[in-house]
Amino acid sequence: MVWTVLAAVAWLLVAVIGVVAVTTGWTPPTARGRVVRPDLWGYGVLISALGMGTGMSLHWWADSLAMDNAGAATALALFVLGGVLQWRAQRPALR
Repeated sequence: MVWTVLAAVAWLLVAVIGVVAVTTGWTPPTARGRVVRPDLWGYGVLISALGMGTGMSLHWWADSLAMDNAGAATALALFVLGGVLQWRAQRPALR
């Protein structure tokens, strides 16, 4: 139970950082020197948080192994997409 609460708090913290980055353009000090487009970085963080939340919740609520595997694949795809957006936020926009 303790690990579940800690995972939920971590997920909520990541989501809040993503929302703050999208709305205000603020990035954590560890990413501040590399991020060129903070709004895109924030969207990447939000999509990664969505992937983490999907993975946690569908794993708990899955009725079958197929549903659990589909949830894991969806969570992984969202997490990777969020990472790609965060990576792209470190490069100037293509024109």
